[in-house]
Amino acid sequence: MLKRIEEWKRIFDLEENAITKALTRMAWDVAAFSCVVEMVRQAPEVGGEKQLNSLVMDMLASGFWAGTMQGIRRLVEKEPIRGPKSVCSLGGLIADVRASRGKLTREAYVRDIACLEYNYLRTRAASDAYAIEQLRQGNRNYWVPIEFHHELAMKRHEEFDWLSGVTANLSRPDDLIRVEIFDMLESRLERLSSVIDHVNVDIAHAATEASRQGRVLERWGLTDAKQAMREIAEVAHVVGTWFCYSGAGTVLPVAQFDQFKHLESPMFTGDRAKLVAVWTEFDREAQQWHQVDPTKWMNVE
Repeated sequence: MLKRIEEWKRIFDLEENAITKALTRMAWDVAAFSCVVEMVRQAPEVGGEKQLNSLVMDMLASGFWAGTMQGIRRLVEKEPIRGPKSVCSLGGLIADVRASRGKLTREAYVRDIACLEYNYLRTRAASDAYAIEQLRQGNRNYWVPIEFHHELAMKRHEEFDWLSGVTANLSRPDDLIRVEIFDMLESRLERLSSVIDHVNVDIAHAATEASRQGRVLERWGLTDAKQAMREIAEVAHVVGTWFCYSGAGTVLPVAQFDQFKHLESPMFTGDRAKLVAVWTEFDREAQQWHQVDPTKWMNVE
């Protein structure tokens, strides 16, 4: 069980593509794109046309929507969290915790996940003894080490009382979490199933028209993206707090630089002819791709 808990914490917080890190990247992109939308809204119009470069705007929009929807799918879908094809998936983490339910006792919840003393009364007694010793030494102002904070273990027990449906006066070390808890968590993620279907048929795979029927979102805007982010962040915080002893917290990071620097400056003031040359060069190359001779592919090392 200890190895499994270590894996939960690893994919939630520590991996390069950990759940919390993916949430942070997505939140940053949503915030940034919200600003882009406001820029477009404020952009001057001439003859009903926004004075913005459509090449850049279209690339920003298509990249944002594809990245956001695929990010949601990666987090929500139930994928294995261990093995050669493992991923850092919130849906997969919930499924793995559910599969471990028989071993995820109250004692494991307090002692193994949170690394706290199971008997918080013992911790409180040690805290009292520490305080008495500090006063005996004449220390009126002192810092209490975290290992003496009995209220942390007490809170874990209170959480497990609700998770297990067992009242505090009847609690036992081998109490288990109710199955309904996992049903609840999975049903929250299930709200995003339409987004996953859309990604599967319209972005991740080249689906045929027949397979697309009823599985593509008619409309999905920035408000929907923010709501989806909220749904995932809320579930991630709860799952992380319970099973990794590390919530998601505030997913949007504080910028360590001025993210609006240079916005008042034109995006490009150089020689447009050079841009035309770059475009033309690629166009010329792409026009040759259909002139392929497959006979030359044979026996090519």
